[in-house]
Amino acid sequence: MKKAYILLASLALLAFFSFTLIFYLKQTSYIPKRLKDTILHTQAQILLQDFKELSKLFLYEAKLQGKDCLESVSLNYPNANDFIIIRYFYPLGKCENFKLTQLNTDANLSKDKLIIAHINILLNSQNAVNDEIFIQDTFTLYPK
Repeated sequence: MKKAYILLASLALLAFFSFTLIFYLKQTSYIPKRLKDTILHTQAQILLQDFKELSKLFLYEAKLQGKDCLESVSLNYPNANDFIIIRYFYPLGKCENFKLTQLNTDANLSKDKLIIAHINILLNSQNAVNDEIFIQDTFTLYPK
């Protein structure tokens, strides 16, 4: 009878240790995923700050090419499945065929020009929804 209790106690102890080991392995496997998500989120934040400045450069380059306005700029950067989209909105006018048409006749587009830039950054888009990093920001440009 004593051997049966020892056998049951050893089986219970083995089950406890195996459960503890499995639980520990599951908890430690989430750290790389959290780290990867943190790295991607930091990368997206850096890209957002860089593309705020690049959105101004795109407008400047369009002006040098003789275009009055831009509607949007789409890029696949840093990977082929990552998307960065910059959309430009003109509250006092409308952009048609790279020309700014006046909607409000009382506004002076050369003096009161205002541009709203909306940036969307989507990283890691080919994976599951929980693995995607999506950051967006809107800011206003006051061109001279």
